[in-house]
Amino acid sequence: MASHRLVQWITKTVGINAAEAVYSELNKRHFEDGERLNNPDMLAKVAAEVAGVNQQEATDFVIGPQGLNEIRSAQKLLSDLGIHSIPTFIMGGQMIVNGAVKSDELVRIFRRIEKSGQSFDGSVFADVLGIPEAIMEKEFLHVAQA
Repeated sequence: MASHRLVQWITKTVGINAAEAVYSELNKRHFEDGERLNNPDMLAKVAAEVAGVNQQEATDFVIGPQGLNEIRSAQKLLSDLGIHSIPTFIMGGQMIVNGAVKSDELVRIFRRIEKSGQSFDGSVFADVLGIPEAIMEKEFLHVAQA
């Protein structure tokens, strides 16, 4: 749970792109290098190296209880939505597709959402994880302008 909390803290303090980079590095270290995701020193080091946060602040965060309630709330939301596997896609804020999906199936779903005229602006999890709207807007505007 420490790695999940760390990624959410980085999302809130630095932004989504930095958090995604940290998440990617943590996956590499865990799945390829065999490192444990509950090692506070490794987590803080990755946060400092990849996201540019102060390593001591990251250590203090990881060993403390901050963010625990948000992660537990997100886990409950996942359970309530019936999400139990990776990958899971939530499209249009309501359609859930579990497991690996062929691209033509995703296109079919996107076309159905497009045809319905419905839109969903936002994140299913931002509120429960306490990610400020300013972070969401900043990161998505950055991606849209790239």
